[in-house]
Amino acid sequence: MRADSHAMRKVGKLGWRWPRVLALAIVLLGGVTFANVYLHGRSQSQEATRSRLSELNMLLHEESSLQWKTVADRNTPVTVARELGEIRSRERDIVEALGDLDAATVQRLEDSVSAYHAVLDTELGMLGVGKIAEARALEKRQTEPQFGRLNAQLRSLEQQAADAAALANTVADLSLAVAMTLAVTAIGWLLYRFEREHRLTTKANEEMLEQQQIALDTLAEHEALIRHQASHDPLTGLPNRRMLTELLEGGDCADQALLLVDLDNFKPVNDQLGHAAGDDLLIGVAGRLLAAVRGDDTVVRLGGDEFAIVIAGGDASVAVRVAERIVATVGEPFEIAGTEVRVGASVGVAISGGGRDGGELLRDADMAMYQVKQGTKGGFAVYKEPAVRLVHQAVR
Repeated sequence: MRADSHAMRKVGKLGWRWPRVLALAIVLLGGVTFANVYLHGRSQSQEATRSRLSELNMLLHEESSLQWKTVADRNTPVTVARELGEIRSRERDIVEALGDLDAATVQRLEDSVSAYHAVLDTELGMLGVGKIAEARALEKRQTEPQFGRLNAQLRSLEQQAADAAALANTVADLSLAVAMTLAVTAIGWLLYRFEREHRLTTKANEEMLEQQQIALDTLAEHEALIRHQASHDPLTGLPNRRMLTELLEGGDCADQALLLVDLDNFKPVNDQLGHAAGDDLLIGVAGRLLAAVRGDDTVVRLGGDEFAIVIAGGDASVAVRVAERIVATVGEPFEIAGTEVRVGASVGVAISGGGRDGGELLRDADMAMYQVKQGTKGGFAVYKEPAVRLVHQAVR
């Protein structure tokens, strides 16, 4: 039982971990899923920033090329100014959409774009009045270096955005892989613990059931022992008077014969050799009585030095032969406490018949035994119906 209690306590102690581990796995998966979505979102946002920066770079380059159309295509300054306005409006929209860049970086970019626009506007003014040579000189001196620095700045920002997007994707993929590994490990651990605790619980239940079965078997044995003690003589182990009453009341008296046996000369043995010797003598007599009867017959100790034998079948000839054997075997000497002891047996025999019940059969056997005791002792007498006469036969 202590092993059962220990196993059950262990199961209870470990059981509280399951919800926590499961909750931890759920929180981990939820957190990583959120982080994965967030990181992929950041990656897409950085990729969008890189794309905007690339578009801004193209627009700035297009803006540089557009002003020379006034010379090549003889476009009017008004047309070029309109197209420049549209390009610069798109450039402003792009710069305003660069939310992933910090404010200082955006401000530096705006300052660089504004400086570049200022140089282009000066160059465009020269082209508008036909100062082509001065415009070319300005372009080589200021416009191209300014565009080169702005282009390098934009390329650097594009690379940073691309690196940030790649890093976000890599972190998202790694976190997902790590989370899945941890989740699978946690689930596997839970399954292992569940199987282990299931085996422990099953074993504890089996042991508990086994202990309960042992307790039930012990209780049944105790009940059987109590019933046996209630219906059997503690000294000889033979059925007692209560069992005889049940036999006579429960059986068919028309099919029974009853022998009452009273020992002769038992009291001197008890007085001279002591009660222990008397008990040994009674146990010896019980053994000889059992040896003298058939397998279906029942030997009963009524108390003191009195015994009874229920003869199955109620046949008079069988009852007489059993009575003869009892008188003969009990009359043989006993070795008690190192001394040879002789006792006799007075047997009263009652044969069933005439519709008599068990009480009447017992009374008739007692009358027959009393008749023997009043005579020579050491013999048997048969009480017969319907003549109601005693037939006495002494056996020496």
